[in-house]
Order: sequence, then C-alpha cells, then structure tokens
Amino acid sequence: MACCGDDPDTKQQGVVQQRKCRDVLCLLFFIAFWVGMFIVCAMAYKEGDSNRLVYGIDSHGFTCGGQTTFKGVTLDLSNSKNLYYLNPLDLLSVVNIPYAKKICVNGCPSSTTLCSAYGLPCTQNSQFQCPYYRFAEDNLYGKLSNVQDVDTAYFSALPTMASTTDSQATALINQLVGLNIPWINTYLSSYNITGSGPITGYYYQLQSQIPGKGPCYPVWVPTTDYFHRCFPSYPSNLTSEVVSLVNGVASVIGDDALNAFKDKWNSLSDRFARYIADISKGILLIVVAGLVGGVVLSLIWLIILRYLAGFMAWMTIILVNLVLIGITLYCFSLAGMLGDNEVSKDIASNLPGFMDGVSTSLEKDQWKWIAIGSAVVAGIVLLITLLMIRRIRIAVACIKVASQAVGAMPSILLFPLLPFVLEVGLLIYWIAVTAMLYTAGDLTANCRSSTSHQPFNWNSLKNLSASSLAPSFNSSSSTASCYNNVTRDEMISYCAEDPNCYLSYNWNSKLQYAFIYHFFGLLWTNQFIVGFSCVTVAGAIAYYYWSQGDTAQMPALPVLAALKNTVVYHLGSIAFGSFIVAVIMFIRFLLEYLDRKTRDLQAANKCAEWAMCCVK
Repeated sequence: MACCGDDPDTKQQGVVQQRKCRDVLCLLFFIAFWVGMFIVCAMAYKEGDSNRLVYGIDSHGFTCGGQTTFKGVTLDLSNSKNLYYLNPLDLLSVVNIPYAKKICVNGCPSSTTLCSAYGLPCTQNSQFQCPYYRFAEDNLYGKLSNVQDVDTAYFSALPTMASTTDSQATALINQLVGLNIPWINTYLSSYNITGSGPITGYYYQLQSQIPGKGPCYPVWVPTTDYFHRCFPSYPSNLTSEVVSLVNGVASVIGDDALNAFKDKWNSLSDRFARYIADISKGILLIVVAGLVGGVVLSLIWLIILRYLAGFMAWMTIILVNLVLIGITLYCFSLAGMLGDNEVSKDIASNLPGFMDGVSTSLEKDQWKWIAIGSAVVAGIVLLITLLMIRRIRIAVACIKVASQAVGAMPSILLFPLLPFVLEVGLLIYWIAVTAMLYTAGDLTANCRSSTSHQPFNWNSLKNLSASSLAPSFNSSSSTASCYNNVTRDEMISYCAEDPNCYLSYNWNSKLQYAFIYHFFGLLWTNQFIVGFSCVTVAGAIAYYYWSQGDTAQMPALPVLAALKNTVVYHLGSIAFGSFIVAVIMFIRFLLEYLDRKTRDLQAANKCAEWAMCCVK
C-alpha cells in the first residue's frame, strides 16, 4: 500500500515479483532532513568544545585543558585539566557555588600540601594556589620575576616585586596589630612591615595567610578529584562545627537549607552534563561490554530457541509461576502466617531472611497485606496460565514454525548485526553531537545583587554569627545578565573580579532550535532503523511462508533478497511510517516535559492536574 489507495499488485498470491518504488517523496524528505542533521553537527563542532563538559570552565570563562585567547595573547591551559576552587569555604554556601572563584590547575592539592592553621605562617609555594598571573590581584601583574601568564603557583615569587604603595594596607596592618597574635607580630617585625612604610612582597605573603584576602590563597583542606573538579574534603572537626552552626540557625534559614546543596548538584542541567561527560568518556566500554554483550546473548538465545523452542517456552511460563508463588510464601513467612506445623516450619526455614529484622506487630501487619497482594497476583497469573493452555500451545507451535524458518534461513541469525551496527552508530553520533552542542553558546556574565549573599572572607569570619551566615544558605537567588555593553575581554576581566558574577555559556535561540531538531532526528532515525529491520525480516519470512517451507522454491539467499527489495522499493514507506511514530513520540516527550514543569501548579490546582492527566 502506498501513501494513497491500494495497489492492485497486493491482491496477487505469493511473493510479488514486479515491484515499484514507494513513497519516494518521503524518502527524499528523510534525506533532506539528514542534510539538516549534518548542518547541526557542523554548528555544534564549530561552536562547542568537549573540554568544557569534561574539564569545566573557570571564573574567566576559559576552558580547562585547552587554549584560549585574551587581548590577543594565547593562554595555554592544555596541561591544566582540573578545576580548583580558590576559597573552599565558598562551597559551604549553597547559592554561592556558581560564584565561587575557580582556576584550572595541573592536579588537585592533596593532604601533603596543606597550610595548617596550627603552622602559620605557611611559607611553602605548594601550600598556596593563586589566580592566573595575568589576572593577579592587587595589580601585581608585571611586577614579579620569572612568572608566566597562566602560572597559579607564584607565592614564592611575591618577594621579587619592588617596593610599592597600597592604600588598603595601612588599615589591614593596624587590624592585624590589634589582634596581638604572636606569629603575626613576629612576622611584621621580621620584615619591617608597618602601616606607614612602603609595601613589599612579604606583606602580600602575610595577606595571603588570611582567608579570602589574596593575592594567593592557602590550601586549607585536601581535595578530591571528582569529574576533574577538585572538591574539598573537609575535616571532621570543621564539618561538625558547620553542621552545628547550621542547626543553630535552622529557624533563620528555613527547613530546606540542609538539602539545598544536594538539590543544586542534582539539578537537571548538572545531571545532564555529568551523564553526557560520563558517556563521552566511556562510550567504548558501553559499546563493547553492554551492546556487544547483549547482541551475543541474543544470538545464543535464538540458537537455543531453534532447537528447544517448546521446552524454553513452557519452562519460562512455569518459572514465572514458581517465582510468584515463592515470593508469596516469603511474604507470608515474614508476616508469621505460615503456622506451626512441620511443613510450614520446613518451608519457612528454607526461605532466606526468615523473620530477619521483623519483630514488631506493625511490621508483621504490613507484611501480611503485602503477602495477600502477592497471593492475589500469583493466583491470577496461575489461573490465566491454566485457562490459556490451548492458546499457549498455539503460541508454542508458532515459535516452532519460526524456529523452522530460522533453520531454513540460517543467515537470518546474522541479520540483526546490521541494525545493531546502525543503532550503535546513531547512538555514538547523537551523543557526540549532543555533547558538543551542550557546550556551545555565547559567553554570558550572570550577576546577582551584592546584598543577596554574605561571602566567607576576612570580614565575615571576624564576626561569624547566625544572622550573618543565614543569607549564605538561602536556597534561591535571582540572577540577571550583566556587563552587556563591554567587549568580551572586558567582560571577562570585570566578572572574574566581581564576587557577585560568574560566566557561563548560554544557548541562544538558534542553538535551542538546533537541539530540538537534533532530538527529533534521533527519534525519527531510530524508528527508521527499526522499520527497516522489520520490513527486511518480514520479507525473508514471506519467502518461507509462500513456499510452504520448501527451500527449493525460495531464493538462494532469501535474507539478502529481502534486504535488496527493502532498500530498492520500500525505504520511502519506512520513512513515512517512522515519521508518524516519531511525531507521536515527540509529542509524548513534550507532554512529559510539561508535566514536570507544572507539578507545583498541579499540586496547588486540581483542575490543572486533571487537565494534564487527560492530555497525557
């Protein structure tokens, strides 16, 4: 049958020999659609960068593990594939996670490079991490010797700078003197640091000892490499104090504060990024261990059915019933309803976990209702099995005939390898393009109000209290695009220095439509491959059916003949049918997306919930 009307040839008996192409326009449309898919692929690889997904981007919008250009100078971060947070205390604030300043480093600092609070002042270069020298704080760029633009470990080079003046140094030195801490007093006198004299690099080494002051930041806690992100492993005494503090201000910060951090890292966008990154890195293992293994096991199953079709069918039905009966007995044993006779004791003693952990009457009552439900299900399945024995025999006979067809056409066992290769190729292609498309977009500065967050720095730590800490645990914070009327390099500089700004690559409308197009291409092509497989197999079985199993009346290679007919005559019909199925699937995905986005509205409005239920 073509798109419109019946074909007179379909009324002939046997396999049709005189054929003609079907739904050619549909096939041309499918080919044109894939031209668009390749255009989306080219766009993704032109604008995207897989390193952004795998290694992440820093506070300057630079991609770790790659090269970038800033003000005409190439910054090489090829060997810096780990994202490090300069101030680990920033991660204690839920809303501050995107704003936490971060750089790309060669490796995550370990416990051997810690700057201990009991060993101040810290003097080793490995105990500090600094912003890129090109963006050094306190206007230090160009003042140090033998330091490259992307160096992040130049703490030991600070003393090489010439004497200078700093308007903020006097106030900080007076504060430090007022603390009257022995090691600070010794340090100030040893390097002749006063509030009135010139400032040297030794002053900036002292300033770096203070949390959040810079220009270099001490490594307070060891870090763990997690998806190329250096996450701090907070010591137990610090975490216990933080937990205690959070509990103390629970009435101030609300009930959702303790779960906000987890919700942030489990958001849809973050999980999608981690999934794509994982799949991109482990695609070879997935294909070999998962897909190839599945194909091999499927072939083994087909071979078993060829010779043991009836036995396997009946054994499967019997095992399903036995498993349901076993589950029912297990539930009754946990409910203590098997009785005290010898048979019951014997059954109960042979069931695993008999009465383990089930001691209260409430738990036994719960297991009683579960057991009753299991018994109902097992009884219904057993009853259906008994009533359907005649039809099961017919089904088994059909399986035997199918196995005979496989025996007459052994090459049909190998045919699934072709759609398997096509599906794997489609999956690899789609994931690769999706990964690149996900990382594409325009570099955008995102800002928040300067009063919406209390940062963890020198000023906040001096007066730590519940009221000052509460805004940091606020689970929501509005953001808006900012620094729009400046050049890209100026935006990078301004945003990297602003504690209330972070950079991200955001999709424009062109990329959003490209992803929708790319996603529909996955649905359509997947159904096209499925339809191609079904039509080919159906054609091969038709040769066996109309020849009544006589191999002499069949082509020498029936599967290859059916494959040729499918490719030459029926790809247009397959494209047309798979398009209809893909459209329906796409609509279902849209409804599911709409359902997820309106769950709060549905919970508050029964009419909205009823409407969504009817639509779905």
